[in-house]
Formats: sequence, structure tokens, C-alpha cells
Amino acid sequence: MTEKKNRRPSPLQRRVLIVLAALDAKRPGPVATKDIERVLEQAGDAPVYGPNLRASCRRMEAAGWLHTLRAPNMQLAVELTDAGRALAAPLLADEQARVLAEQRATTVRVLPLNPPGQADEAHDRPVALDGTWHLACRGDYVIRLDGTTCLQLWNTAGQVTRLTGDPLQVAQWLQACHDAGIAVRMQINESTTPEAGTQNGTAPEDLTGTWYRQLDAALQAQGITGLTEEIRLVVVRPEVSLRPLPAPARLLRVLRDSPEAFPLAAAGCEDDTQAALADQLARAGFTGEQAQELLWHRIRWPQMSQEDADRRELNSLLDELEQRQLYCNREQLTEIVFSPVRKPGENWTERLRWLLMTDAFGFCSPLSRDAGARALAILAGYTGQEVAEHLATVIVWNDAGAGAGTSSFPRPHEE
Repeated sequence: MTEKKNRRPSPLQRRVLIVLAALDAKRPGPVATKDIERVLEQAGDAPVYGPNLRASCRRMEAAGWLHTLRAPNMQLAVELTDAGRALAAPLLADEQARVLAEQRATTVRVLPLNPPGQADEAHDRPVALDGTWHLACRGDYVIRLDGTTCLQLWNTAGQVTRLTGDPLQVAQWLQACHDAGIAVRMQINESTTPEAGTQNGTAPEDLTGTWYRQLDAALQAQGITGLTEEIRLVVVRPEVSLRPLPAPARLLRVLRDSPEAFPLAAAGCEDDTQAALADQLARAGFTGEQAQELLWHRIRWPQMSQEDADRRELNSLLDELEQRQLYCNREQLTEIVFSPVRKPGENWTERLRWLLMTDAFGFCSPLSRDAGARALAILAGYTGQEVAEHLATVIVWNDAGAGAGTSSFPRPHEE
């Protein structure tokens, strides 16, 4: 009998003891099992069926934790014994502490830093944080309960961006937001929706001019020109209709309304510039759609001649062969492939096939012939299988009996 009284309660019994202890603290006395069943259901726990609950209560009575009795309406009721109350009290305290911890983990406490009217939360403003531009109308210094910190950036569309950093880093970001005229606050725990802020004082400096100058410099570094002083003034000092728009949207509106079909001009090829430029636009705060519009519809890219396209394709082929450790005298090969002395209308691949059947052009590889089969297969895709098989017999391979080349072009490790 002592073993039964000293045994630990099951999960269901723990839940029942917690409910009885909580009700006993409010109003001591018997509690109908139907009421216990209803409280457990309201608590969101797993469903408890009446027969299981009553059977569990009978086992707790046998353990000396409960008294079982019938209420005047003949419903089964239970109440805690002194032993049951001593067992249930720490269980209730632990449960109350768990619930309180969950509530604290989701409770938001805002610490206002700006007197009312100091910042304008109606418009998104640009701010550069660690080299990346963000568009926000409010920044929140967030301290989580575990001690970690982050910056919440809200825009006027209600979208949030969270930047995690140590307390000093987040403080620096918050100061940058404050200096850019963005409303700032401090709060405990992250929030899921923007809340009304309080503003006060004079409007700080607007960094749209700095954003524009840096964007212009980045575009010019990529060989893209066309951002004029007139465009800058419209973006930095917008008219009433443009004022609610973020800086990237303002700029696109101005370029869209330009009388020129492509107000910006690029000096280099689109394929060479597009990836780097897309990254720069993202860092400047452009959305994916805005960057695409600027790249595809606002920049005049130079047209590539057919010979330039052919040269690029040949270089791509030779690059791919080198990645697979098949090397050649590529400058000499490229020069002769595109020599002015060739048949009218002759395709570069046709000329390449003819040249490789007459000269090895120093093709060599530190691999064995078998290991270089993949590179030859790629070459065959351009020149045909016959040329690739012929070249395989004259390439200087790193194994005996695979053919001896006559070229003096050195292997990469001999240069």
C-alpha cells in the first residue's frame, strides 16, 4: 500500500490534480467529474473521455489522493485529500509558472524614444545599414526574453524585416534609422503587426539625396549613364503626387515618363553586367520587379555583332574545356578561327573543324586519355565526332601510348 501512495501520478492524473488544486484555491469542496472534463477541454489539452477520467479518479482514490462521493444530483464528484493537496500544490505552481512564461514570451512592451511628431510614419524613407539600403517608416529595437536583440524595420505596407545583431550593432542601426527620419522605438519581444507610434519634434535629415548619389555612382561603375541633375531633383524633392512613393519607385516613375524610350544607356553587354547590377539594385532597396523593369525596359543595351557573339561562344567552349583540364594555345586558335582570310559565310564551327583536322594547336592535358573523355565529348558537340577522335590521337595526354603530340605548347604545370 505504501508503494501505491508513493508512486508518481500519470499525465492525466497530473492534469486532474492541477485542476482540482486551482479550483480548491478559489472554492474548496467537491468538484463534479463532468466539470473537470469541461475544464480540461477548455484548456486545449487532449480530449478526456468520461470513463477514462472516472477510472483515473478511482486509482487516485486508492492512492489516497482523492475522496470520491456522489453529489446531491447523483453526479460523481471528487475532492482532494491532505495528501493529494500536498502533491497537487507544486504541480499547480509549475503549471502556473509555465503559463506565465508563455505569456511573457509573447507580450510586447514598447519603450517610446521619440516625442510625438518627431518622425513621419506615413512614408517609407531610405536608410543604409551595413552597406544595404532599406526602405522603412519605423524601426524597433527589440530585446527578446532570451537576451538576444534585433532590429525590426516596418514599411508602410505593413511588411517587416528583422536584422539580428548584438546590442551595440542594433543600437547603431537604430541610430541610423533615427538620423534618417525614421520613427524608432524600443520594445520587449518581436511583434507581428505594426502599432501606432508617437512622433514629435522637427523632421530629421532625409537621406534620399545620399541614396541617389550612391546609386548613380554604382550605375556608372557598371558603365550605365543617364541619371541627370533634373532627374535627381524630381526624386529628392518630389512633387505631391510622388511624395508617398519610396525612392526607387519615384525614380522608376520619372524614367517611365521620360520622352526617351530608354533614358539610361549601357556601355557594356547586358549578359556581362546584369548579374552584378541586379545585386546592386537589390542592395539599393529595389524589389525584384522594380529591378527587372529597370534592367529590361529603362536601359538601352548595345547590340552585339555576330562575330562578338561567335567569339564569346568559342571562349565559353575553351573555358569549359579548361575546367576539365584540356588546354590549348587559345589565343592562336581564336585568332585563326576569326581570321579575315576565310571563306565567305563560313561558320566559326566549320572553320574550327577544318583547323583542328590540320593542327593540334598545342592541345594537352595532365589527365589520361580515358579521364579526358568528357572534355572530348564536349568538343565533339561543336566539331563532330570525327574531329574529336582525330584530336584524341594527337593530344599530349599524361599516359603512354595515347598518341604523341607535335606541339611545343607547355602543359599548365610546366609554364
